[in-house]
Amino acid sequence: MGQLHICEQIFCVYALVCLIIGGLFLIISLPALMVITIIQDSHEIPVPKIELASMDFTVHNITMTRLSAKWDLSIRIPDDLPGQYICLQGDLQASFLYKNATLATSSPQKYYNLKRDNPQLLKVSAVVSEEDIGGLIGKDIMEDIKEKKEVQFGSRFSLTDCREKTTGVMSYACDEVTLRFEPGLEMKATVFGNHPKCINF
Repeated sequence: MGQLHICEQIFCVYALVCLIIGGLFLIISLPALMVITIIQDSHEIPVPKIELASMDFTVHNITMTRLSAKWDLSIRIPDDLPGQYICLQGDLQASFLYKNATLATSSPQKYYNLKRDNPQLLKVSAVVSEEDIGGLIGKDIMEDIKEKKEVQFGSRFSLTDCREKTTGVMSYACDEVTLRFEPGLEMKATVFGNHPKCINF
């Protein structure tokens, strides 16, 4: 019995020593692991921005409550996006906003044969017919078109994402851009001023 009691004591001491050593190892290694994680996060490459190359807005008919119009959008895909982020073939869909209210959303439009490591343009269009724009939005957009001769639109668009463990869609948001109606073309407006960058979100 005495030998058994001594063995139990030795086992308890051994277990306690192992526990202390394990705890010390955890205390020492945890800060190192945190530093490694921070270094890895700091070296993550941000998703490339996309430039809004052009936007045209054509008014077919407008009243205080109804709008029939078309938006034509071109985006400039940077050379490091195709293949690494977006698929070389996929869908492009865009929405157009006026004062943060969505006026139009295109149907998904197919794009084909993007080239790796090459900047290129993609185009998408959206059309609304007799869209309800009643209330303050209708009043404001009428004033912009008829009196100010310019209008501002924001835009959002999505592309097919080919990276692993993603939702399959890359979404971008663009700052508002000013479109100006040229004399003699009171129903069509084109980009005036800077072309905004579009950021992945």
